[in-house]
Amino acid sequence: MLNEELFSLFLVTGTANILAPGLGSVLAVTLSLQYGWKKSMAGCAGLAAGIMLLFVIAVSGLGVVIAASPKLFALIKTVGACYLLYLGFKSFFKDAGRTAGLLKHAENQQPEGVRAQFVKGVIVSITNPQPVIFGISVLPQFIDPKLAYVPQTAIMIAVYGAIVFVVMLATAMLASRARRFLSGPSGPKVINCLTGAVFVIIALWVLAQTFL
Repeated sequence: MLNEELFSLFLVTGTANILAPGLGSVLAVTLSLQYGWKKSMAGCAGLAAGIMLLFVIAVSGLGVVIAASPKLFALIKTVGACYLLYLGFKSFFKDAGRTAGLLKHAENQQPEGVRAQFVKGVIVSITNPQPVIFGISVLPQFIDPKLAYVPQTAIMIAVYGAIVFVVMLATAMLASRARRFLSGPSGPKVINCLTGAVFVIIALWVLAQTFL
């Protein structure tokens, strides 16, 4: 069903690509700082689901259409950047007192629904077109033409999604350690400003890459 040598190379390449800091990592860190790593699992699952959806689009042929249309490609990136700007400014103006409450009681309450976090993760993933390009340009290199196409791609997409979830959750767990150092009086404001600034910077970078 799979070429073991090609699949091994896929695992190495895919893991390296996932470990590179990106929009998903930013969301995982943000959710972890706000709610704790345990309650960021839904967001991490959403990130993985969104990536898997983009890979399905890529291997189905629709991804080729997106990559071949500069205007559509730019539109997708612009929508993603606008969503990040929204998240950034929302964080800037978020009540520091509410954030302090979340930091103090993160283990005992769920201020944002699991479904809302999952959807947020999916949206962040699908508004980032880079995985489509990765799926179009890189994934086919690990397909053995002598074997059935659909089972190979299905397994690779599922495995890639699982790796995304594990890496994002590990990122959230590492970020949760910083919450201890940000639990002081000024910590909540620092968290809000830091996460807001990161989202805005990435959004501006995406817009600059798109239009400049």
